[in-house]
Amino acid sequence: YSPGSPPKPDADKSYLLYVHIPFCESLCPYCSFVRTKIEPSLASHYFDALKKEIETYHQLGFCFDSMYVGGGTPTILPDKLAQIIEYVKSVWHIRQISVETNPNHLRPEILRILKDVGTNRLSVGVQSFNDRILESIRRLETYGSGEEIRENLSSVVGMFDTVNVDMIFNFPSQTEEMLLADIKIVKEVKADQITYYPLMVSNHNKKEIAEKCGQINYGQEKRLYRLVVEQLADMYSQQSVWCFSNKKGIIDEYIVNHDEYAGVGAGSWGHIDGTMYSNSFSVQRYISMIQANKLPIIASRKFSQFKRMQYHILFKLLGGTVNVSDMKGKYGSHFWLYLSGQLLFLLITRSITFRDNKIVLTPKGRYYWVILMRTFFSTMDDYRQMHIDLQR
Repeated sequence: YSPGSPPKPDADKSYLLYVHIPFCESLCPYCSFVRTKIEPSLASHYFDALKKEIETYHQLGFCFDSMYVGGGTPTILPDKLAQIIEYVKSVWHIRQISVETNPNHLRPEILRILKDVGTNRLSVGVQSFNDRILESIRRLETYGSGEEIRENLSSVVGMFDTVNVDMIFNFPSQTEEMLLADIKIVKEVKADQITYYPLMVSNHNKKEIAEKCGQINYGQEKRLYRLVVEQLADMYSQQSVWCFSNKKGIIDEYIVNHDEYAGVGAGSWGHIDGTMYSNSFSVQRYISMIQANKLPIIASRKFSQFKRMQYHILFKLLGGTVNVSDMKGKYGSHFWLYLSGQLLFLLITRSITFRDNKIVLTPKGRYYWVILMRTFFSTMDDYRQMHIDLQR
């Protein structure tokens, strides 16, 4: 197929629907996703276009059973968000709804809207409780102090099936003592899930990070990651390389739980039938394409069988394990031959082991996967920026 339409859906499959809301009250310098400052008029047109794009997926015959709303700050216009979720629920039987938000949006009126539309999982972007760090990344004034964030989080835990807290380690100014203090607070809050990402910086925002926060010390990243893993072990089980949960089987990354998904909204990605495709990274162009009755897909690539296997291994190992029987069922027994070089390298470097018919990341391998995924998301940000520059 060509850019402009997604691959045809399998009538017997249900997919995940990713919905991107790009608006924020302020822009964090480290963020690697498509986002822009909120403008009411632009946002109104955007939500109209978003609904129209979702309608198109219904007309194409897609069936969705799960919904993940990311950003940006999806709850910045809660009523508009609720209308989108209600529309999706009116068209498909949705069993799982996950919504991202920020600490200053943990207010009764917004939480009630999220509860009423059936949100199961709420993911709160905290990043740090340290006021010095929050100020350096331009979050203190907009999203509140560490103490305010802690109070807001404590009030929301238990309100949803799962409350996840997004944290970041290896900020330029972050010491071990500061990280330990953050971990202590997030454990005291008793969130259901903690996702602890490394700081991810792309080439195009390195300069801004250096100016605002200082130089990143990658030499301490491994030590800080091990500290996170060790300190959370008494209360949480490690569900992925950076997701820790006290509820069995819950994983933050939808790309781990879902082999195939469709993305709607500016800058979103989809992966259907071995094809990766992306929407326009420009919010304005996204809207104009929808208004012109065009799907906003600007790029696509159909993977070879070998690339599909590599993609499968890469993202399934983000969750720590790959089921060998699943690989054989999907690609046949010859997958061993295709991936023999990569698997041999991972074995030699003691990154993986084999246990109970599964390929399993070792503790060493988990950190290597943190580096891989950090590099992947940083590169994706550079790719987005390249397209944004070309569209100007």
